[in-house]
Amino acid sequence: MKPMARRAQLQHHQCHQHLSLKALHLRKYYKWILWLALFIYLFLTTTPNSYSFLFHPLDLKPLLPAKTNPPALIQSPQPSSAALPRIYVYELPSRYNKDWLSNSRCGSHLFASEVAIHEALLGYPGRAVDPNDADFFFVPVYVSCNFSTPNGFPSLHHARPLLSSAVDFVSSHLPFWNRSHGRDHVFVASHDYGACFHAMEDVAIADGIPVFMKRSIILQTFGVRPPHPCQQAEHVLIPPYVPPDIEDEWPAPEKARRDIFVFFRGKMEVHPKNVSGRFYSK
Repeated sequence: MKPMARRAQLQHHQCHQHLSLKALHLRKYYKWILWLALFIYLFLTTTPNSYSFLFHPLDLKPLLPAKTNPPALIQSPQPSSAALPRIYVYELPSRYNKDWLSNSRCGSHLFASEVAIHEALLGYPGRAVDPNDADFFFVPVYVSCNFSTPNGFPSLHHARPLLSSAVDFVSSHLPFWNRSHGRDHVFVASHDYGACFHAMEDVAIADGIPVFMKRSIILQTFGVRPPHPCQQAEHVLIPPYVPPDIEDEWPAPEKARRDIFVFFRGKMEVHPKNVSGRFYSK
């Protein structure tokens, strides 16, 4: 009887373990289902509302091409501005932004998100007119517009002094930078190696993130895993800018059968153009 009792006890213990494990899996499963449902809910209820202003032309003479609103945005309910984060956009002298737009490339190249985000925030329903009402402060400094110099070399040598000057300007004219030490201030770094503001990785790492920006929020297109030294700041990863009407510029598809399976265009040059003589891309 004892062996049978032990066997029954063992079977009961195994069954209990199996049920506990199954319950644990179910809890994890429903946890993920819950998070997924919340994500979908937040995405559907906030994304069209929060970002619909990206497709509206603004009072400034926008450099970015305007296009008809997608049907999903037209049909979506308009947000209540009271429910949106309040963002104050600093009005900086033109030397920090508008003057750089003399180069038409600024509105269409891969790094043009700094211009697009600025224009979008100027028409943002939650834009704070009074900075005392703001949750965040946007500092519109264009540093990627002149990323490529006339000699073809990528350069961001102007970025740090321009940003430092902008911070001096906002901190001397309004109290909000000094109040938070820049923690609620937002910048855009839409180029390679983001907040380090240099086109070559080893120099970018050596220079690091400017000390005065380390507490700020940086919207940057550069992001890798594991985290890179140039990501050691409060940052939000954003996609590179693609003009909304870029498909209009594409040639009509060829009717003939292709004789090339795939084509890669990158910095695969025998004699790289950058100053150091090294390959710019990996």
